[in-house]
Amino acid sequence: LNRKDHSMSDTIQTIVDYSQDITTAEAPPPLPKSLYPAEIKKAEVRLSNNTGNRYFDAEFFIAPDAFPADFPSDVAPDGITLNFRRLSAEDNPASRFRVRKFCEAIGAPTGSRIDTNEWVGRTAQVEIEHEEFEGVTRAVIKKVTPNQ
Repeated sequence: LNRKDHSMSDTIQTIVDYSQDITTAEAPPPLPKSLYPAEIKKAEVRLSNNTGNRYFDAEFFIAPDAFPADFPSDVAPDGITLNFRRLSAEDNPASRFRVRKFCEAIGAPTGSRIDTNEWVGRTAQVEIEHEEFEGVTRAVIKKVTPNQ
């Protein structure tokens, strides 16, 4: 193919302009440790690169109106999305029990077949804790519990 056969969307971008110089950019503060109402926006089964085992990856969205009043509004003005990946999809007693408890927490159906499409749009409370990753403290979902 020659260059004229490619659409503009196929063009590789090599320059990004930011509103501020990134030379002194610092990590934003993580969402404080607490319980937050959250909605599942996406869910799928993935394969671990480390173990080859299957696990569930549920993407939870926390709306900005759920943030503490003193949390800087410019950090996440459109809300925060966090993935919950602490749920094995392997077929063993411990995994089946944890998946059952997760489904109960989000109000999803249980049975011998789990369809993650049925998780999307469901809500629950997510417990946020802090972990360090590459020297930066970040918010992660520790636990998912039913809405209060």
